[in-house]
Amino acid sequence: MIGKFCLAAAALMISASPVLAASCSNPIAPAQIDGSKATEQQMKDAIGDFKSFEQASDDYQTCLLDDLKQQKLEAAKAKDPKPLDPSIEQGVAAKVDANQRLKEKIGAELNASIAAYKQAHPKS
Repeated sequence: MIGKFCLAAAALMISASPVLAASCSNPIAPAQIDGSKATEQQMKDAIGDFKSFEQASDDYQTCLLDDLKQQKLEAAKAKDPKPLDPSIEQGVAAKVDANQRLKEKIGAELNASIAAYKQAHPKS
């Protein structure tokens, strides 16, 4: 009996929370690299990894904002129209902001690694 109740409560929470149902996938940040010890290929790979992460982050943010827009449209089209719960918009904004800060942090770390690589490998 308790198991059925918990299962029903979980299903209700998931269906009542449109943000949880979003199919947006937060990308995993690439590992930081020590430019002073890295090879040229490792640096090229790190740059490529960052570019992939940057694109995935942009796609993630777009997905979140598109999903929010869709939720607002659905709320407005409902039989009894009402504005979307402000906490949903705040949650999306927090996710976008967090992802943007992470992207900027990873970019700054990569730039520091590139500078360290150039210092360790001056051109002859």
